[in-house]
Amino acid sequence: MFISGSYVTVKSEVGQIGDQVTLLSPIATFKEGTELSFYYHMLISDEDTTAALTVFTYSPLHVYEKRLIEIRGNHGTKWQHETVCLPDGIYQLAFVATHGLQLMSDIALDNIDILHSSCSTDTVRGKHVFCENVNLLHIQWFKK
Repeated sequence: MFISGSYVTVKSEVGQIGDQVTLLSPIATFKEGTELSFYYHMLISDEDTTAALTVFTYSPLHVYEKRLIEIRGNHGTKWQHETVCLPDGIYQLAFVATHGLQLMSDIALDNIDILHSSCSTDTVRGKHVFCENVNLLHIQWFKK
């Protein structure tokens, strides 16, 4: 299969089980109705219970404040789409990839966008929301 374009990946052959790689957004002010949208790819061994992709809010005091979503397990060979309603506040978004079994827990991210929508933190996960794409955080991410 040929894949073109750019994406961020954490390869399982580098590092040990439990190691973490963090991708931080620039600090931003988020208002009610802001939605995080991203695509992820997780080809994980069925025996792997450690590998995870977790998104947190990361405070100006350098503290993980709130876990927004945690994704575990094998999600096959296709890109998956996820959306999360963001809480109000001033913070960074932290995507944390946790290594699982070596050679069996690759994790990748693509098309990370911030959208203005009508979502709220009470929105049921998986509900489809129509959004206007603003691309506030599409570039300038930092590796922690």
